[in-house]
Amino acid sequence: MTHHGASGSSPARGSDAPLEGPSAAFASLIRSVATDLLDARDALNRLDAVAGDGDLGLTVSTAARALIELVPTLAGLEEADAIRRCGTELARRAPSTGGTLIAFAFMAAGRAGVDRTAPSVARAAGYLDAAAQSIAERGRVAPGDRTMLDALGPAAQAVRAAADANDDVLAATSAAARAADEGARATASMAAKVGRAGWLAERAAGSEDAGARLVTLVAAAAAKYVASG
Repeated sequence: MTHHGASGSSPARGSDAPLEGPSAAFASLIRSVATDLLDARDALNRLDAVAGDGDLGLTVSTAARALIELVPTLAGLEEADAIRRCGTELARRAPSTGGTLIAFAFMAAGRAGVDRTAPSVARAAGYLDAAAQSIAERGRVAPGDRTMLDALGPAAQAVRAAADANDDVLAATSAAARAADEGARATASMAAKVGRAGWLAERAAGSEDAGARLVTLVAAAAAKYVASG
């Protein structure tokens, strides 16, 4: 991504300090999105408690702080290496079930062989395609199973469509945020099939999947960051 800027005013929440290096733009995006996610802890915990362990928000806040601390290192890496490094850090610092799935998704994206000379939207499409495939394979889930894939899949498809249409980053991230939100909302009417929600399906009915809502929060934060650049 080619935009810059971040939010947050304390070291724990991220810094506005300028970044230098081949992945400065990506690191700045991570810093901004992770800082926004710190405010989602309680809401995600409540949503996850409907038919889960009720700790997704805690996992996300731990992961967000880990990524914020990693930002200066990320800036100095090549883009694919920076993405992969996010995954290894999350695997180490937020080793819950959901955290591990997300960690492997980052690592898969970093190993996807995306052409570093391609436009930023095309690169993002490649990374998101790989991440969604990783979630599906490692989580043994498919679209419609009421998981984070039901938001990530549509978001990845929206970015791929934007890349095919030669849309700019703002259009791509806005489309991804809308697609993710629609996907997350749709999980409220889906029958849970996997994990704890699978055997608490009646409790889960009518409530969004917390992982899908997390993907939507990430997509919305990324879109906000790009729009402010």
